[in-house]
Amino acid sequence: MDWRIVLTGTGTSHGNPPWGYPDWWSTDPRDLRRRSGAILLGPRGEVVLLDVGPDLLHQLRDPFRTWDGRSYPSDCIVRCDGVLLTHDHADHCHGLNDLRHVNRLMGGKDIPIHGAAGHLEALRTMFPYCFITALEAYQHARPALTTATLEMDQPFTLAGLDCIAFAMSHGPAGVTTGFRCGNLAYLTDLKDLPVAADRHLRGLDLLVLDMLRAEPHPTHLCWAEAQAMIARLQPRRTVLTHMGPEVRHADWVPRLPPGVVMAVDGQVETFSA
Repeated sequence: MDWRIVLTGTGTSHGNPPWGYPDWWSTDPRDLRRRSGAILLGPRGEVVLLDVGPDLLHQLRDPFRTWDGRSYPSDCIVRCDGVLLTHDHADHCHGLNDLRHVNRLMGGKDIPIHGAAGHLEALRTMFPYCFITALEAYQHARPALTTATLEMDQPFTLAGLDCIAFAMSHGPAGVTTGFRCGNLAYLTDLKDLPVAADRHLRGLDLLVLDMLRAEPHPTHLCWAEAQAMIARLQPRRTVLTHMGPEVRHADWVPRLPPGVVMAVDGQVETFSA
């Protein structure tokens, strides 16, 4: 059965557009991008988060960017079966505390955070109160989180979805984790993809791919590098994400080849599991 991915945050670490730069401001709502994040929605109500960035509260309250800001947000997320963590940078993990409300909505049920050993250790260092035992301080206010260390290149199942994790290079910014979930691949904060990962990425239905801007950048794919990655992996469809404020949606649409689109916050795509 098909799953859906909701691209709840398609911007870069500063958020888009940034204030203080009038020339970069855009009145096009497609250029209003929250910081990186996505939600996988299963056919039986399953919910898996891809990262937990600092805009998580807004992404959970209004995942599809359809809320009027006044009435009850009827499309809000009230469940989480687990988190797939790409890495420990602030724009991907500093919303961790907002999972506390999801715990409350699920009657105190734990939420497992799946990630590479080093990224999980960084989370425990940054947010120690989120992982302490119930007998210690903060027991009435902390999130109820557990950690599950991923073994790279080994299949695992989360909420009934078959997944595999693999290491990627973020350039001098370190190592990130890419994920294949069913026939979806989510590759963000990527500068170089090891050849060994190609075996996990054959026959993709949908590729969500990092593409920061037109000009080269030391830690992210630029447009030319993203095109080369698409040619290498040959997915059926590609959605570009993690875009900087200089990437204006209206300017870029004419240059995109068939099968490639730019992500917009709240965009929904389907993929087979």
